[in-house]
Amino acid sequence: MTGRKKRIGFIGAGNMGEVLIKGILSGRLLKKNDLIAGDKEGKRRLYIRRKYGIRTVRDNLEVVRRSDILILAVKPQDARAVLSGLENELTNKKLIISIMAGIRTKYIERGGKIRVVRVMPNAPALVGSGMTAVSAGRFALKKDVKFTKSIFACVGEVIEIKESLLDIVTALSGSGPAYLFYLVEALASVGAKRGLKKETALKLARQTAFGSGRMLNESSLSLEQLIKKVASKGGTTEAALKVFEDKGLRKIIEQGMRAAEKRAKQLSL
Repeated sequence: MTGRKKRIGFIGAGNMGEVLIKGILSGRLLKKNDLIAGDKEGKRRLYIRRKYGIRTVRDNLEVVRRSDILILAVKPQDARAVLSGLENELTNKKLIISIMAGIRTKYIERGGKIRVVRVMPNAPALVGSGMTAVSAGRFALKKDVKFTKSIFACVGEVIEIKESLLDIVTALSGSGPAYLFYLVEALASVGAKRGLKKETALKLARQTAFGSGRMLNESSLSLEQLIKKVASKGGTTEAALKVFEDKGLRKIIEQGMRAAEKRAKQLSL
């Protein structure tokens, strides 16, 4: 495949697949003709083809054969079924990038010297503010990791970590957005319960979360300093934080994250 740019093939063109297609094209990493996507749903293929102008097909084997870099963007529960039909086509000439939670690089390598990079992105990639952790398999080259990072940098921040830590990353940043959404919903719910109109309470909670996120990213202060900046001594915020501490909110969060980490391990292959 020398003499031309590498071609990326997507197996699965769901939300995350679409996010990456959009990011790659908008970031001008590759052109439309360099991308191909496979999906079992005809309506989804038509949508992706019309919106992004890339080739879409039903047959995963066609995607593999036409690609130098393969992005596995399907649910982990579908890993066995998807990979069982591709084993003879996965060689060390191709780079395999997997975003399947819990599916270890060793499982995809299947005893061969397959170049695999495993990644854990999260939902804010949908708005270009994702957090992605990248882990190299045994046979992945430095250039493979570098290129994988360049793909996910199109949709947010990227870090490289050991694969053994990906389950806790899944529990933290992978599932983390839902925890924050849950908290925002709880704040709005209490506001409405205490007399605010539902839409007013939700607006207050959403904008508070948005503004706080900007402060986290743009301030040079530590988290402890930011908390103290809002929670003046003897004030309303300090009263609320004391209840959270007394009721063991930190412990509850830890227990929830451990449950998510445990589930990630249960899904692993």
